[in-house]
Formats: sequence, structure tokens, C-alpha cells
Amino acid sequence: MGPFFNRAAQEIQSSFTVFFRDLSWLYAPRLSALGFSIRTTIAALVALAIALWMELGQPQWAPMTVWIVAQGTLGESLSKARWRVAGTLGGIVSAIALASAFPQAPWLFFPALAVWIGLCTALGTLVHNFRSYAFVLTAYTCSIVSLSAQAQPDQVFSIAMARGTYILLGVICGTVADMACRSNVPAKARAAIRSQLQQIVLEAANASRDILLEHGTPESDLHNIFSLSLSLSDRIEFSAIEVGRTRGIVDYARATLGLASRLMSRALGMRSRLGAVTRRSARTQELLQDAAGLLDRLRADIDDEKALQALRQAVLALIGRCQEDVEQTVNLPRAESDSGTVFNDRILIQGLQLTLTELQHLLGCLAGDPGEDPRAESYRLARPRNWYAAIHNGLRSCAAVLMAAYVWEVTAWPDGPLFITFVSVVCARFASFSNTVLASSAFFSGAVWAAIAAIIPVFLVMPATASYAMLCLTISVPMLIGGLATRTPALAARAASFSNFFPYLIGLDNHSRINEAEWFNTVFALLSGLGFGVLVFRYVFPFQLTRFYRNFRLDLLSDLRLIGRNRRSMTEAVWVGRIVLGMEQLIAHTKATSSGSNDRWLHAAFSMMTVGRNLLQIQAYRGQNSLPENARAILSRLCQSFASPFTGPEALELQSRDALESFSTMETVETNSNLRLLLSSITGCLIIISSELGRRNDILEGT
Repeated sequence: MGPFFNRAAQEIQSSFTVFFRDLSWLYAPRLSALGFSIRTTIAALVALAIALWMELGQPQWAPMTVWIVAQGTLGESLSKARWRVAGTLGGIVSAIALASAFPQAPWLFFPALAVWIGLCTALGTLVHNFRSYAFVLTAYTCSIVSLSAQAQPDQVFSIAMARGTYILLGVICGTVADMACRSNVPAKARAAIRSQLQQIVLEAANASRDILLEHGTPESDLHNIFSLSLSLSDRIEFSAIEVGRTRGIVDYARATLGLASRLMSRALGMRSRLGAVTRRSARTQELLQDAAGLLDRLRADIDDEKALQALRQAVLALIGRCQEDVEQTVNLPRAESDSGTVFNDRILIQGLQLTLTELQHLLGCLAGDPGEDPRAESYRLARPRNWYAAIHNGLRSCAAVLMAAYVWEVTAWPDGPLFITFVSVVCARFASFSNTVLASSAFFSGAVWAAIAAIIPVFLVMPATASYAMLCLTISVPMLIGGLATRTPALAARAASFSNFFPYLIGLDNHSRINEAEWFNTVFALLSGLGFGVLVFRYVFPFQLTRFYRNFRLDLLSDLRLIGRNRRSMTEAVWVGRIVLGMEQLIAHTKATSSGSNDRWLHAAFSMMTVGRNLLQIQAYRGQNSLPENARAILSRLCQSFASPFTGPEALELQSRDALESFSTMETVETNSNLRLLLSSITGCLIIISSELGRRNDILEGT
């Protein structure tokens, strides 16, 4: 029995250790999280006191707004506050228009409201950051105001002004508290930008080094680098608010992120070249080793300005060596230059030179070199609009509002307007999230905890005393806990919902308190609306993996055809951005059940990215005047094949290899060294394309 009790005691001790470690955010919080929680709680209580002093009809919306606009950085808070005001004004105006157009006409009012919410949801899907939030806020503010005025349509203007007042009050209180509690914001913002840029540059450099050394790099790691670049690029607009007038830093930061993505794209091309060209000379292998060594040095030199400058000079010197070796292979005697090893060396060294050139520009923008143009269009990342998702999200929100309205019409539920309001909130707010079911479920869970926490002030404190000081003492503790949880990544989604709804469920008023029956009805309407929204996301246009594969495949093939047609709208940034966003959506829905099929799909997506990038490069080469007409005709036929919807993957591979053979022959017999360099550059692109098309690709094959 002794060993049994010992094992049981160890398991119990281990369980308690894990339990308390998971609660460390509560009993041992970070100073930044504690500061956020304290200042937001104080701002919320001040906003509530002012709302009560002004005798607003629903004062709880003021502290709710404080918690809604509170963010981790000042830039985020100011941006969200600005767009919240804009969204609220848009919702107020649209609510007055709807209520005025359809008074006492529910069968006209609700379809119009549903269409408006669907339209706002669709528009919110097409933009990102807090601009998306402004559109969805317009949607559910319109729902809140117009439904509140259904019983008294002539009071819609007064209701709208009241809502605008306490939203503006909450925004002002939250913003003032945030600004007052932060010091030296521009310097801290610059340091944060520097740290984030160093992180992405190091990750891109490490992955590129592993590729040059032909070490296996997981596809998920490569995706993380592209995804992080896009995410940091989105967040740069918040840093721009914080750094103020020193906008040059922001321009260089955006360029650095774009170049990190370009470096990774070049490295993927090098991976294809290394896989296709196995025979190489010792000198070329030495160049690859030297390039990997420079990338390895970056971790030690990135914090030292002089060391970073020396590293840039070393990269520039290695680019010069690559150029010399390429010219040397071109100028060799015919007998030697016809050697397969010489041709292979030239293909690899040209690819390495392109990669090092991207690295040189990347380090220049990281160092803020005035010689670099940080506003160059080719350095910018793009987040393409997803019209398919926008249409589906708009239709889903429209259908959800109509279904909720039908429930109210059939049941004559007294709290039906509240139910419809919260259905609108969920379906509009989370439509653009990568995993809508997960996000809306966390929102519902946070509301449940808010209802539980509201029991003490509603049933024990408020009936016993009317003292505002006692009320503050009671509700400040849950607010502080919610604030700490909000700054904990694993709990952030639930905690945000908790902090938003806890003030609402207290049911405050100037001259009365909420009674028990009314509180239960409000809680039931709230949880029913949020739960109904979760069900809508689960069963109305739900995410289906097979449909996602099919649609994403069709989108990529369509974009590849646009590249073949040389459409200017399809740039490298748009092409890479669309693929990265598709990867993000896939991983958001399958990260808990990662499988080999997902790894194959990521590999196929990167393969498509590489093919598209090199086809774009071929289009650029095709426009050069020095290219012979017969070579231009071969490239034109190849591009036409990619532009045709009737050309299958086998035919594309065959035509790519035919073009490769033709250019290899032309390159061998060409006597003009400059033209020969151009032909070998095109040959390198064709090697990459034919190599990628020759491998199994689930996207091209439709498997």
C-alpha cells in the first residue's frame, strides 16, 4: 500500500502545482497587467459616477465602454476609441433613419435592419484592425438604438443621443486614464518596434540559413514567419500613433517587415534550386556556407550598430563575389562552360545573389539607412480582400437577425428586442475572426462568468445599501480580476467578455435598482442571444475543411491565371498575402488536430507561392527589350498556358520543362555575356517552376 499512497500523494501534489501555476496571473501578476487592471477599473468607476451624476438612463454603458476601448498599448486604445466613436455615430444615424422609415411596421423594419447589419458585417470583413470594428459597431449600435425605440418610435432621437452621450463619456474617461498613466510613450514605442523587427529578422535569417545548409525546415515554421510579418505590419499603425512625428521610423519598420517576407520568398526559391541542382562545385558550396555563416552572425550583431554595419559590408562583399563568379562562368572557354557543373553553379549563384540582395536591403531598412527607399511599393505587405468571406458573413448575419426577429414575433417575448440585439452583436462582431465558433463560444463563456459574478452586488449589496462607495468596493474586485485575466493570453477572450458584461448585468439606475425577476430575464435574454449566435456560426455557412480546400484552390488557380495574363493588380505582395491568409485560416481551425494532410497542404501552398513568384519574375523578364524575339515567344506561350483555365498540372509541367530545355540550349550557344546572364536568370526561374510542378501538389491536383 505504501507505493500506492506515495504515487497518489505525488499526483495530488502535481495537480495542485499545475493548478496554482495556472493561477499565477491572479496571485503573482505582471506589473503591466496589474497597472492595466487598476487604471481601467478606476476609469470605469469614474465614468459610472459621472453617468449617475448626469442621470443618464442606462449609466452602465459608460463603464462598459471604458473596458471595451481599453487595450494593451496607448496606440491601440486611441485607435479603438476613435473608431468606436465613428462606429457609434454611424449606428445612431442609421438607427434614426430606420426607425423613422418604418414606424410600427415590423415586417418592413426587421428585413431592413437585417440587410443593414449584413451589409455592415460584409464591409467589416473587407477591412482589418479597428476599421473592421467600426463597421460591425455601426451594425449593432443601429440594432440597439432602433430596437430600444420600437415601443416608442417618436423617442428614437432621444435614445440615440443618450447612447452617444454615455459612449462618448466612456471613451473620454478611458482615454484620459490611459494617457495619464503612461510616460515616455514615443521612446517605448520605438523600443518596441525595434524589438519586434529584430525578432522577425532573426527568424527569417535563421530559416534562410537552414535552407542554404539544406537542413529540413518544418512548413509550419515557415508559415509562422510570414504570418508574423503580416501581423506586425497590421500593428504598425498603432505604433505610428505612439511615436508621433517621427514617422520615418514607421516607414522603415513597414519596409523591414515586407523585406523579411521577400527574403523568405527568395529562400524558398533557393530551396527549389538546391533540390533541382544537386551537382555543384566546391567553390559554390563554399559560397553557400559563407552566406549561411553571415546569416548566423546576425543574432550576435543585430543589437550593435557598428557590428551590424560591418555585417552589411560583409554581405555586400559576398554579393560582389557572387557577381564575379557568375561573370567568370559566363566568360569561361566554350569547352569548359558547356560543363553541366558550370551551368549548375551559375544557376545556384544567381539565386544566392538575389537572396543576399534582399538581405542587404533588409539590413539597410532595419538600420534606417537613408540610402534605402522605405516607401517603395515592392517593400510593402498586402492583405488582399476576401470577397467570398464578406458575402457569406453578410448573408449569415442577415439570416441570423431575421431568425431572431421571427422568434420574437412568434413568441411575443417581452425581452425579444434584447435577444435580437445580442444576436446582432455576436454575428457582426465575430464574423471576420479566423475561427468564429471558437471566438463566439469564448464570448458566451465570459458572459456566463459575468452573470455569476453579478449575483453578489445585485442580490446582497444593492438591496442593503444605496451607498456608491460600498457599490464601488463590491464591484471593483471582479473588475480588477477581469482586468488581470484580460492581459493573460489564454484567458483574454473570455475575460474581455466578462469585463464588458459585468457592469451591464449589475443593472444600475439613478432612482431604482433592478429587481430579481427583471435580472433573471435580462440574463436569460443575454445568454440566449449569445448562445444563438454561437449556433448560427456553427450551422449557418459553417467552416468546412473540404469546402475551404476547394475554394482556396480555386482562388489560387484564378490568381495564377491572372499572373499568366500579366495583370498589374496581381503583384507579389498580393499573391503572397493571399496564401498566408489562407494558411492562417486553416491553422486556426485545425491546430488542435494537426495532421499529415495539413502539412502536405502547407507544403503545396508554399510550392504554389514559389511558382507564382517566379512566374511574376518571368513576366518582368519578358518585358525587357534585350530579350530575343524567339525567347520572348517561348515565354509568351508558357504564360498563356498558365493563363488558360483548361491547362492541367501535367501539361503545365511539360511545357515548363520544354521551355527550360529551349532556354538551356539558347543560353549555351549565346555569345553575348550580358544576354547570356539574362537567359540564365530566366532559366533559373524555369528550373524552379518545373521542379515545383514536378512534385506532388495537393492544390494543383485537387486532392
